[in-house]
Amino acid sequence: MLTAHHLPITPDSVTRTEFHNGLVLLVREQPGSGMVALQGFVRAGAMYDAERSGLARFVTAMLQRGTRTRTSQEIAEAFEGMGAILSLRIDLETIGIGLRALREDFRKAVEILGDVLTSPAFPPEEIERARGEILTGIRVGLQDTRQVAERTFRRLVFPPGHPEARVPDGDEDAVTAVGRRELDAFHRDHLRPESTVLAIVGDITAADAVSLTGEFLSGWSRRGIWSLPPVPPAQPATGATRRDARMSGKVQSDLIVGVPGIARTDPAYYEMMAANLILGQIGLMGRLGESVRERQGMAYYAYSDLRAGLLPGPWWVRAGVNPANEDRALSSILDEIKRFQDDGPDGNELADAREFLVGSMAVRLETNGGIAQTLAEIELYGLGLDYLERYPGIIRKLSGEDLRRAAARLSTRDYYAAIAGPAAGV
Repeated sequence: MLTAHHLPITPDSVTRTEFHNGLVLLVREQPGSGMVALQGFVRAGAMYDAERSGLARFVTAMLQRGTRTRTSQEIAEAFEGMGAILSLRIDLETIGIGLRALREDFRKAVEILGDVLTSPAFPPEEIERARGEILTGIRVGLQDTRQVAERTFRRLVFPPGHPEARVPDGDEDAVTAVGRRELDAFHRDHLRPESTVLAIVGDITAADAVSLTGEFLSGWSRRGIWSLPPVPPAQPATGATRRDARMSGKVQSDLIVGVPGIARTDPAYYEMMAANLILGQIGLMGRLGESVRERQGMAYYAYSDLRAGLLPGPWWVRAGVNPANEDRALSSILDEIKRFQDDGPDGNELADAREFLVGSMAVRLETNGGIAQTLAEIELYGLGLDYLERYPGIIRKLSGEDLRRAAARLSTRDYYAAIAGPAAGV
């Protein structure tokens, strides 16, 4: 007999509730584990920083550092006492929420989460502590060739004012200048129930999950209609457009080559994701890892990455190389991409990619946290609650020709490249 834990995840087995303030909650019951997981997103990431790069990160760092009714120490001790874990992570588009607790402690954990999300107090001494930590992180990053290559690439590919032109870490000047008023205003303007998606999975009934979410989060007041920030279009490269960032005292170079990509909802997403998997992810980082790193010994690491979210991100190949090999490594990467564009994947690669994509989704759905994360993403991108039933069919239908066509978008003629490393001859 199938237990509830093993029932397929279908629209009938997930309860979707939209509260009057716009917050959306998905619940999947998994009785018997004694644990409950919550995963979610607030669409309030660094894409809303505008000219104050690092503001979303600063606000996120402050959320667990004291509310109007609890100090940071009281919050930390409450979670420690329950053995529960709350994590808040910032990226370009969202603030990600992760919460895990025993069934009997889940109500208390959600009460504190509600407090953290809706009424941070931004105590002055905590602001300065957080500022110091963020500034240290930024300064360390500016000495890291990998991070400098990314900052350089983003500024090269995306126009000023485009969220993808910046990294979520922020800029030193902006973080230094931010005060309590800006933190408070960002929280008020962007951490809103109508931009929030939560998924609760585990040893709790749907009715109880809906009831306690309503109890602690339905008082969070709506501010209108959520919308993406204005995004100027990224222009495709014309020819090879390269920018180098030279740094003193470095012994490795990091290079990035790529193009503006697509959003997660683009119909071409699946073929591009599968092409990217074969090119630079699966096994020892795909064909790029096998050829450029293993066979030619041209890179310490080499992989490709397709960043597709609410906004179109970059499709890039990244590699760490000996400074003497910068140009040769770049040529090797472009040759490998060109070979894939000309020939497409072979039958084994295609079969392996399909099996990997279907299999890794099944593995992800083996834990409460994995199911909750997947459900939250399905809601975030509007994929529909029947997505998990459709997904294997979408993947199995992909052909070698689909992938070859997708790879053609990663142009080897019109591309952007950024390299960070020591000056020539150093």
